[in-house]
Amino acid sequence: MPTAFTRVIRLLVLPAMLMLTACAGGPQPADRAGESPSMVLEQVLTGRTYAYAVFERGGVLDRRFWVEAVGDWDGEALTLEEYFLYDDGRTDERVWTFRKTSETTYVGTAADVIGQADIEVFGDAAYFEYRVDLEMEDGSTVEVNFQDRLYRVSEDTIINRATVKKFGLVVGQVTVVFFKDRPADWPDIPGAPPL
Repeated sequence: MPTAFTRVIRLLVLPAMLMLTACAGGPQPADRAGESPSMVLEQVLTGRTYAYAVFERGGVLDRRFWVEAVGDWDGEALTLEEYFLYDDGRTDERVWTFRKTSETTYVGTAADVIGQADIEVFGDAAYFEYRVDLEMEDGSTVEVNFQDRLYRVSEDTIINRATVKKFGLVVGQVTVVFFKDRPADWPDIPGAPPL
């Protein structure tokens, strides 16, 4: 007959074991293989794309921003020029180079990216992680880690979710929605090439 102590241990251990089992059996990136429309970076990011974006800290909206991107595919690598306009008027730019290394992998580099981003594509999704020297408003930089997920939800729309971490702790979340058609009320973003 189980003792009171044994019953308490079972009540504490069983839920923990069930949680671990549920986590281990959750969806994996490879589960997206075969899903469409396919995430082929040189197809979806070539030409001009527009994006609305938000950055959240502690689950609360911290800032909004707009991104205008111009992509050029030369047969081996995709050069993606990104122009940012933040809701406080600040602007920024980043130029990515995504070199295709196989049908489902790319290597990404940019000036503020430390090392490289190894990108893996499964069906309609792409996953990558990279470190950035993020420039602060006072001009200083702080090294943070980005974990990005790109989901192609239609022929012309991509949702980008990124988790930003420092010392393994979540600093914030970024959500970006890319699309091809320029909205009528789209702001003029300094630096972006004219249409």
